[in-house]
Amino acid sequence: MKICYFGIYDAEFGRNKVYMSGLRENGVEIRECVDRSRGIIKYWNLWKKHRALGNSYDALIVGYPGHIVTPFAQLISRKPVILDALCTLYEGEVISRGKYRFNIFMKAWIMCIDWLAVKLADHVLVETEAQRLYFIQRFSVIPEKVSRVFTGVDESVFHADVSVEKHQVFTAVFRGKFLPEAGVTHIIRAAKLLEHKEVNVLILGNGYTSREVSRCMDELHPQNVTWISEHLPEDELRTKILQCHVALGQFEKHQRLERTIPHKAFEALSMNMPYVTGRSKGIEELLTDGVDGVFAECGNPEDIAAKILMLKNDSELRNTLATNGMALYTRALTPKVLAQSILEIISVQR
Repeated sequence: MKICYFGIYDAEFGRNKVYMSGLRENGVEIRECVDRSRGIIKYWNLWKKHRALGNSYDALIVGYPGHIVTPFAQLISRKPVILDALCTLYEGEVISRGKYRFNIFMKAWIMCIDWLAVKLADHVLVETEAQRLYFIQRFSVIPEKVSRVFTGVDESVFHADVSVEKHQVFTAVFRGKFLPEAGVTHIIRAAKLLEHKEVNVLILGNGYTSREVSRCMDELHPQNVTWISEHLPEDELRTKILQCHVALGQFEKHQRLERTIPHKAFEALSMNMPYVTGRSKGIEELLTDGVDGVFAECGNPEDIAAKILMLKNDSELRNTLATNGMALYTRALTPKVLAQSILEIISVQR
């Protein structure tokens, strides 16, 4: 099978890289048609690159993010057009990142982009079942048009390595962007409660709420928190994560959290690490509390601290969570397995 990967996507972004590598593992030939130029010139460049392919492929996947170019893909392609939406553009830009909060025109424009992309695509891929139900209701499309495919993880970066030694002091790690739903300040407040419990917290990241995180650090002065905000090389990032004992997820009371599963969840599973995160509908699709993950109450630093301390004091539970999480990953979440779901969708569309 030949698939045209189309759009303005970044091939190194986790979801795109996972799907493309998984498809290749399943024997698929990927023909990339991508242009990230600004403005209208990208459509001209995409048209020329697509014309060179001559429709010599079986299906077209619009890589993430690609909502804005999906109508154009449908216009120029004679094959099934599958939009890897992940979530709505409105959710990603306005709800999660807080952009255009006071710009009614831009918010309306983004909503229009979402509507056209979903309506004109032949099929839509989203990150969770909660997201799937949301799409069906919001865009009034038939249930068969939207499918959940988990995001997975870039195995070339995030994988287990038994040669990496753990820190002597029990350490929990948060890795990722500081988006509102992440609840990084709740992690810092939980760390403060654990300051004299021989528990350290490593925070690797930066982003939208960095100023808020800085204020929280200045206010509390937790002696057991290390924050590294600069970008780290992949090998160093993996090592720093693996040196820790548990991985932390997202903990804010936020509507986005109900429909998403962050990359860090899949990273923890693939790295054979226990994972502690806020309870939400999204994460409950993937993990079971006490079996392959531990859930804390969102927005509650006391409960987050209690769950971290519970794992510190129970090495058997940590081992059970890590073992079950790795088994889940191997069984259902590798790039090759996730790509097989996409190929089943394409076979129906053809």
